[in-house]
Amino acid sequence: MKIKFIVITTLFFFFSTYSQDNNQNKNSLVIIDEVPVYPGCEGNNEELKICFSKSIQEFFVKKFDADLPNKLNLKAGAVKVFMFFKINKMGDVDSIIVKAPHPVLVSSIKDVMSQLPKMTPGKVKGENVNVKYSIPFTIIIEETRAQRRARRKMEKEQ
Repeated sequence: MKIKFIVITTLFFFFSTYSQDNNQNKNSLVIIDEVPVYPGCEGNNEELKICFSKSIQEFFVKKFDADLPNKLNLKAGAVKVFMFFKINKMGDVDSIIVKAPHPVLVSSIKDVMSQLPKMTPGKVKGENVNVKYSIPFTIIIEETRAQRRARRKMEKEQ
């Protein structure tokens, strides 16, 4: 069974940034001045966002076990996965949340994301802030021969 990853073009799209509001002592939505920087990325904010996305995508594809969905016998077709994580004020990835159709898949994706390298954190007015990201993607699982035979057999019986 072949596995294909279809990554939405806005893969690592900026989701939201929270910084401490000193006046009200609560979190508020703000626009960041400097985006988090993946190690080795350089340029202006727009170039850094593109490099960040590309670097995380390459890291994930390299580290994720693409045969895992095969081993889990997931149904052929499109499997949607959603990842949420935060680059904290120290530049570490934390608060990883994964929504996927199988708990082993969730665990594996969390493990991969927790291995991301330390980054330069995002900043607002010169102060480090937490930056949240949302990553939707789809895994396309092609039908195995056994699944195809079973489907054809059922179709003939109907």
